[in-house]
Amino acid sequence: MKHGRLGRRGFLRNVAAAAALGAAGSMTAAVEPPAPRPMKVILWCWDARMTWDDEPEAVSRKMAASEQAFPYGKRPESFLTGFKRLVDYASWTGVHAVIVWGFLRDAHGGVKAAKELAAYARDHGVAIVPGVGLCAYGGYYYEGDHPFNLATYLRKHPERASTAFEDGGGREVTPVLDPSLAENQAWWRDGLEWMLETFAIGGVNYEMGDFIVNPSESAVRARAGLGFETNGNLMDCVVATRGLLRHALAAKPDGIFVNSTYRGYHRIASFPAMPYVGAVPPGTVWQYTLDEMVRKPGFPEGFAGAPEHRRHGYLHWFNTSTRTENRDYVEDIARVFPGAARLGFEFIGTYGEVGVTGNPVADRNYRAQVAWAGNPALAPEDFA
Repeated sequence: MKHGRLGRRGFLRNVAAAAALGAAGSMTAAVEPPAPRPMKVILWCWDARMTWDDEPEAVSRKMAASEQAFPYGKRPESFLTGFKRLVDYASWTGVHAVIVWGFLRDAHGGVKAAKELAAYARDHGVAIVPGVGLCAYGGYYYEGDHPFNLATYLRKHPERASTAFEDGGGREVTPVLDPSLAENQAWWRDGLEWMLETFAIGGVNYEMGDFIVNPSESAVRARAGLGFETNGNLMDCVVATRGLLRHALAAKPDGIFVNSTYRGYHRIASFPAMPYVGAVPPGTVWQYTLDEMVRKPGFPEGFAGAPEHRRHGYLHWFNTSTRTENRDYVEDIARVFPGAARLGFEFIGTYGEVGVTGNPVADRNYRAQVAWAGNPALAPEDFA
């Protein structure tokens, strides 16, 4: 498997080098812009939706929501079976990392199983990045009676609970954590330290809990104190994570520590200035959901001008919950990935929940992501 992975990467490097030489040889007096930088593929998964194991009938076909539990309906052993198969495949194809929501649950082995998965992935050259809800989605330990499970924490400290509202109005979400409370920030920092000490992970994928904004007096003051205006949810994200991410990057400078926006640039109020970028440590990765953005007539040129920062492009493609698990996305990947590379994205990828066994479309979709991420100049006729 290692040989196969190196062969694929070597091939992509050779293709990229040939493309670069060809471009250099064709240059005249005009100076062409630099070629887009290669990107790395990150696949995004919920444990309950994985089809890499042997229980296809038990797969959840729903989207998760912050105010509802997202149950795991499989046998406990299916967690390691499915994710190890994904890691093996990722190692062979050159996928850089796998985001795992539901990384820690009593239902599939808790700490012991999560430690085994993280170590297995590290040994195969793939980074495991657990998904962690800050104000909702279970905290560090998604489901179970554990000090770093959100429900457990709130039973012990009910006074630290709050009610939040979707950014711009809309639905109410409760109970959640107030991002401005020092006690909650200390709990997040303690959970981060525990996670980095316990598991051989590559980083953490943080999110606030959909698009919620906290209305507490303390949160309102904290947002006002930032000195800039943008979407309220992104401001709460900065309030919650600026100290946490400083601590994370000091502990693991090479880590992938992600703040999730779940927005494309077209839905960010402060674009292209994006002042929140400068309010957190420069090693922070900001995750943007690109589905709508890449369908806009102006993509990618119309979305240039963002400040330099680390970016992950997340695409809601190829997944049971969106009923797209049988769709061939190669044509879309060939168009979208080069555009994201021109915009300076460092990471990109889709869901990784659909297994490849007996599924040539899945294999083709994943390999295409690695191919165009590694070489954005790749011609469609050169992809096999």
